[in-house]
Amino acid sequence: MRKIYSVFKWEISKLFSSWQKAATLFLLPAVLLMGAINVFPLLINYLSTGSLNKQAVTVVNAPDSFIEYLDNTAKSRAFTYTFMSKSDFDVLNEDQEEINKRLRKGTIICLFSTGKENINFDDEVRRYYDLISNDQVYAQSSAKVLVAYDAYSITSQTRAGQFREAIIEDYQRTLIDRLGGDYSVVGSSLFETDNFNPVTDFLDYRTVANTSASRVVPGVLMIMMYYCVYSLVSDMFASERDRGFMAKLLMTPVKPKHIYIGKILAINVIVTASTCVTMLLLFFSSWLNRSNDAMSLLPFGMMLTPSELLIVLCTIPITVLLMTAICIVTVFTLNRMQDITVNLQLPLVYFLGEFFLQMVRSTRPVTFEYFIPLHNSLALIGETFMSQNKAWHTILIYLMNISIAIVVFTVTFRKEEQK
Repeated sequence: MRKIYSVFKWEISKLFSSWQKAATLFLLPAVLLMGAINVFPLLINYLSTGSLNKQAVTVVNAPDSFIEYLDNTAKSRAFTYTFMSKSDFDVLNEDQEEINKRLRKGTIICLFSTGKENINFDDEVRRYYDLISNDQVYAQSSAKVLVAYDAYSITSQTRAGQFREAIIEDYQRTLIDRLGGDYSVVGSSLFETDNFNPVTDFLDYRTVANTSASRVVPGVLMIMMYYCVYSLVSDMFASERDRGFMAKLLMTPVKPKHIYIGKILAINVIVTASTCVTMLLLFFSSWLNRSNDAMSLLPFGMMLTPSELLIVLCTIPITVLLMTAICIVTVFTLNRMQDITVNLQLPLVYFLGEFFLQMVRSTRPVTFEYFIPLHNSLALIGETFMSQNKAWHTILIYLMNISIAIVVFTVTFRKEEQK
């Protein structure tokens, strides 16, 4: 055990002997991934609208209650607003090509209407609440909010959906307090809560953020883990073997088994720590994302319970162990360094594909997926963020990946010793 620890300590000290090397392994991949995740909304916005600005919303015939709502609501800052009177919009609407051009650029048009020119939106809502407060249960309102967007653009559809859910629907819920009059005091049977409730706000944000995180975080962590494992195995095994240093190392009084275990342990600890740093940056990125853009890969409020966090933290070293086994068997199976390098890079392409497939996937993993090595780790992390993982899934994945890694290590090193 002491010899294993000596090899482990020696490998760790080699890494930290150069701060540039340590930073390259610990921080550079995480920072690059974080940059890509945060640039993604800007890139999508630029490709679809030709602008890096926030989504533009043209508000037509805006009532005073809506303007007041925008001024007092933080989530409204995700959009930029241009206000236009109904008469100006009617003039603009005569040129249908101009309207279509604005919509194609990603502009959302929000129109407030009552169908009657002499009655504004707020007065119509007040009239409606006055009627139902006087027991006219069949009263109807002609107040309408119309949202126009480019139906042929997925980005515009997504942004319009965010605008409807985050702004319009929330604004509609506030109308009873702003314009409800007597009905909001004595006629309503709704259970009302304080305007600011940190618990419910946190849970609302967490639901949306974790749903998005379940599509993004697993792929990011898998790419990060394999990149680090690939780099370290190339350095500790492939390069040393190619230079002849590994043969000299095996001639020392330390048993080859102890040398291999010490190196594998060092790889696991280093990669696990690096992946945890990446996870920490992902959480920071989510909680600093106050704009909550509809295209954000990590919306505001991502959070795990202690038990869920423990599952993810336990999944990381087990997954790293199996990745290390796959890389090591590749190193000892092939002879030429260029062949080893190419074959070690192929799984990285696979994990990139997994990342993009997970991003667009809308269904839960089927049972068969839990029996696919490494892919089952990605599925488990995604299910954990969705709070839908099961105990038998977790136990099965842990036992399967550990067993496969041990078998691969045993067979590979036994063959190597027999050469």
